[in-house]
Formats: sequence, C-alpha cells, structure tokens
Amino acid sequence: MSSLAAATIAAKRHLSLARVLARSFQEHHPEIPFFVLLADEVDGCFDPSLEPFQLLHLRDLNIPNLSRFCFHYRQQELTYAATPYLLSHLLERGFDGACFFKQESLVLNDLDPVLERLASHSILLTPHLLKPLVGDDRHERELNILQSGVYNVGFLGVTKTETTSKFLHWWQDRLYQYCRHDIARGIHYEQRWLDLVPGFFQDVHIVRDPGFNVGHWNLPERSIHWWENHLTADGETCRFFRFSGFDPEKPLAVTRYSSRLQMANLGSAAPIFARYLELLEAAGYHETKTWPYAYDYFDNGVPIPDIVRELYESLEDEAVRFGDPFGTTGSESYFNWLQQPGEITSSPSQGLRPLWQAIYERRPDVRAAYPDPQGVDREGFRRWIQNSGAAEHGIPRDFLTD
Repeated sequence: MSSLAAATIAAKRHLSLARVLARSFQEHHPEIPFFVLLADEVDGCFDPSLEPFQLLHLRDLNIPNLSRFCFHYRQQELTYAATPYLLSHLLERGFDGACFFKQESLVLNDLDPVLERLASHSILLTPHLLKPLVGDDRHERELNILQSGVYNVGFLGVTKTETTSKFLHWWQDRLYQYCRHDIARGIHYEQRWLDLVPGFFQDVHIVRDPGFNVGHWNLPERSIHWWENHLTADGETCRFFRFSGFDPEKPLAVTRYSSRLQMANLGSAAPIFARYLELLEAAGYHETKTWPYAYDYFDNGVPIPDIVRELYESLEDEAVRFGDPFGTTGSESYFNWLQQPGEITSSPSQGLRPLWQAIYERRPDVRAAYPDPQGVDREGFRRWIQNSGAAEHGIPRDFLTD
C-alpha cells in the first residue's frame, strides 16, 4: 500500500498511554505517520510540538454539531464514539489506508503480516477469540464475549474504497447517539456494532493471527513464551499486546474487568505487564493522570453531573434551542434552564426545576417517600436533596437553589 496512517484516541489524562503506543509503533514502523486524536482540549497542559506523534483535534474532524457530541457523552464514550470520524478524516487527508489502535496498547514487533492485508481488503477486524473455550467457566466467558462484541476494537484497519466509505458513514450514524454501555439494549459502546459488519459489507477480512491483539480475554487460551527477548503467542510472534483494564495503581491485577487473572498466575505473560508499567511511568503517567478533562465542566467551571448529560440527550432535537450546551450566559442557556421552575400541572413532579424533576422521575424510592414534592412533601423532598440527593447524584452546590 502506497500510503498508510496509524492512530489512536485519548483524553489528555491518558496521554502517557498514547505516548507509549506511538513510540512503540514508530520503533517498528518509522515510515508510517502516527496520529493521536485528542478527545479533550490541550488547555496548556502539554506542548503538542514535543510529542512523539502528530496531534489532531476533534474540531479537525467532520463531526456534526460538535458541542452537542462532546456534551452528551462522558469521556470514555466520547473517546470511543470518535473512532469512525477519525478514520474518515485520515482517508480524506489522502492516505490509502488507516489503522486504529486503542490507547492502552504496545507494539512489540513489526505489523507487516497484518498491515499488508489492507492491500487486498477494505476492512480488517480482529475477533476476541479464535477458537471455542474450554474449562468450567467456558459458558460464562463466551457469554461475556457475546455481550461485549465478537470483534475487538483494539485494532481496526480500513482501506480507501467505496465499501469503507459506506461502512464508516454507517458507523458514524450509529455512534453519534448510541455509543454507550447498555447491555440490556444490546449496546457495548462502539464495539457491538461491529458484529453486523461482515453481514452488511463485502470485502471484510478477519485477522486470525494469535500474536495480534492479545489481551486478558484470550490470555488463558494463548500460550505465551519468551525466547531470546522475543515474545510468542501460540508459537507465533506476538506483535501487538493490549492492556485493557490494567491499572498502574494496582500492578498485581491484570485487569479491572476480571479477577480470574492475577500477575501471580499469569506465567510468562507477567513480564510484559511489568515492562508496560515502566514505560508508562517514563512517559509521565503520574503527571498526566492528574490533568482535568475539559468537557467535564460548563464554561463557568461548574462540573457537569452525569444526570445533566442524560437529561440533555433525552431532549433530542429540542436541545438545539439552547445553542452551545457548555455555555452558561443568557437566559436561554441549558445551564440556566436546568434551574428554572417548571410549569405546575396535575403531575406531582411537574413544577420542579428540570434537573430535580429528572432525578425524581428516575428514583422510584424517592417518589414513594415523597409522593407530593410540590405540596405536603415539599420540605421533606428539599431535605432529601440537601442531605443526600445532591451527593448521590454528584450535583454541585451551584444547582442547590430553593
């Protein structure tokens, strides 16, 4: 392939992870430019010109109504939802192909055996598992994979073709609103959508290399060995390793997603985690983890509670009237609307300020305790807000008005 780009996405608190990934990739592929999409704002925390990658901003991408997109998603959701927009942007810049890697990854060897497949396929996907599981927990683990998605978005490759264009447009349309963790509705962020891709689109290749995209979900089945400082998986060169759910603050645990794996029983794979921890620390992990996430706050510095994002999203197209949802000036702002008294109707919750009405309607226990929050239960409901409700929902003092 004549021109190829590689990329990841990160908020600045995770910039150390992106640095480690970028350096490891360019160690083996210095000829391929590596990009990091910052799903955040720099805010003076670092100098992009000194980073081991080319920085992209969300505003560089063709995301409709960007402020709404950034507001209605939490940080993790936003990072995942931006993936198809990033890939489209790289292809629109003139690259013939683009490869996406999740930020918590390490390239251990050249990726040519996989990247070369982009020359003859539009889309490359990597499955979580390559063979049926065995053991007493086989059913539980396979059910977990079915909930999370057949394919793992730790890696995704695309080529500039009409098929890819249709795929990315379809994925963007779905992720603009439905990139959430909602197992009951069949959604696991951006990942479950990929289950549909081989059926919807032609020219999809499934990467079945056991040394590619190795992570906690397949470690029990893959035989990991070191040989002359060379890591192998099932006898094949281990080229790309994922550290999904690994917490540098808890280095004895492999992942926060499962307790079945610990460093003590990980065998030959344990040293790669120790190496990754050293690389993160050298890349400034302890500094970057303290950097704030720009989209956690209104423009006046007030933190944005999760319920405020949920209420905004539930308004759908009605939210357009507020303009920039992060803005706080003007009587028509979303921030001020949240605190305006509602219209009094026959419904017991109507007349409450929109923020507290949304909380009230989501809490059957509160409704049972205070069935008439605008009447005889008004004082009790107010005490609940002050004494526990605000803390339970992470509501800042700025919203604790009478």
